[in-house]
Amino acid sequence: MRSVKETLKEFLFPPRCAVCGSLLPLEKEERLLCPDCLAHPPFLTGEKCRICGRPVDNDVLCHRCRHKDFLFTAGTAAFSYETMQEEIAAFKFHGYRHEGERLSHLMAEYLLQEHPGWATWADVLTEVPLHANKLRFRGFNQAEILCEGLAKETGMHHVPGVLERLVDTLPQNSLKAAQRKENLKNVFGAAKKDVIAGKHVLLLDDIFTTGTTLQECTRTLLRAGAAEVRIYCLSVVCKEEDFEQNSIEKT
Repeated sequence: MRSVKETLKEFLFPPRCAVCGSLLPLEKEERLLCPDCLAHPPFLTGEKCRICGRPVDNDVLCHRCRHKDFLFTAGTAAFSYETMQEEIAAFKFHGYRHEGERLSHLMAEYLLQEHPGWATWADVLTEVPLHANKLRFRGFNQAEILCEGLAKETGMHHVPGVLERLVDTLPQNSLKAAQRKENLKNVFGAAKKDVIAGKHVLLLDDIFTTGTTLQECTRTLLRAGAAEVRIYCLSVVCKEEDFEQNSIEKT
């Protein structure tokens, strides 16, 4: 017999497809996807930029990453931001923490399918940190939740809190692309240097937009002694108009 708490949870948070958001039957709550999305998961496949995971045509870098000097050596993303925008917003801004378990399952499936060697390459899996003020307000770090689920399904060694955010900066999505680098200057610190010294680090975040946050986190990890850093994001902004909007508007 189901408890009152479980029944109330089902009423307030009915199971939905982790991609398209369509309602799932209650008896199928353990499923992550609706039949359509299960049959054809909208993963980013085919030719992709080796830095951000954005689709490309007959090239190793997209035109955005071609003009950047990123410190991380490789990167990938499971979905386009345009596909996952509503799901990410529900998870990140509306406190639907349980969505993280569903999304991390999909991230694990994608990584093992598209980059099977990365799980064994990584000595340490860690996340982009939130400042303590934002963490108290939100109640959780969405990237850390994704790391927990990813580690559980792939066997990677997740070490939370390797990085710390020393300054409570303006949100990156409230700034123009040119302002983002200055906003994050000297913002991050390494709280667990002994864990990453000489190690391969896989750094996780939810969205790759300009890559500025990931660049500064990577800089901090390398200065703290990491041997190499790769990045893995749930999504990457693919459309140019969405890239511009994410660069100048607060969402």
